[in-house]
Amino acid sequence: ADSLRRLLAAIETLDTDADIRVVVVDNEGEAGGGFAVVSERMGSYRFPLVAIAAPQKGLANVRNVMVRYARTVDGLDYLAMIDDDERPSRAWISALIDMQKRTGCDIVSGPTEPVFEPGTAKWPHHCPLFWSGAFEDGVIDMNWGTCNVLFHRRALEISPQELFDPAFNALGGEDVDAFMRLKSLGCRFAWANSALVFDDIPATRTTLAWITRRAFRIGNSNMLAQLRWKFGRFGYAKAIVATLAGLLLHSAYLLFSIGSSRRRVANYCNWIRTTGKLAFLLGGRFKEYQ
Repeated sequence: ADSLRRLLAAIETLDTDADIRVVVVDNEGEAGGGFAVVSERMGSYRFPLVAIAAPQKGLANVRNVMVRYARTVDGLDYLAMIDDDERPSRAWISALIDMQKRTGCDIVSGPTEPVFEPGTAKWPHHCPLFWSGAFEDGVIDMNWGTCNVLFHRRALEISPQELFDPAFNALGGEDVDAFMRLKSLGCRFAWANSALVFDDIPATRTTLAWITRRAFRIGNSNMLAQLRWKFGRFGYAKAIVATLAGLLLHSAYLLFSIGSSRRRVANYCNWIRTTGKLAFLLGGRFKEYQ
């Protein structure tokens, strides 16, 4: 609940004159903490504020509830998504909208910068799991996450009824699958560096055990999306070859990065992520969100 309060407080300071409606989707139903926080702020909040319940648990279900709600809003131009443990910069929504208008792209994303708790060791700062990709402003090949994203209404109009596949509810990776699906439907993607979002990282997420589990899960769930959208005909065989080659490559990278903390942490995460892909291909399913 405290992280949601911080998020709502940050949204209230956005530097924008856009007609915004803030919607909180609570996976715990009307008895959840999200409804309580919205009730606290509803009377005095800067923007119209509403809470809606996701009747079924699961990340894909929550995001689909948001998409279904957005499709019912008359005159909707955009749907923006941000996680409840994040805080947008003041320029966030204006930067996303401006980039969409400049490029005409259907989906626009921006960077996520981690904010670690005081006293956190230095090595987790080098973990690529906490940092978004680095791109130049403008059109990019594809976005990979929903933690900082803007959908133009066209993307919602051409996407299937359930944009986020419930098969990913327990696995995670529903965002990667959705973006690969949208790309196959002809959607274009853009990046806005000034649409910065801050991600509060608790100390519990900076342990080697947590980072290992998360990297493994990302590789495991991403392989399902890649088998659907990337490898095509003879996909399983192609995926096995590519994954085994990647495992050998990342093993070599890890071995030769012993002297550099930055490279060692990054290569370890990539190596674990590749083992997660291999595990999926061998029948293993890591259900982090079950």
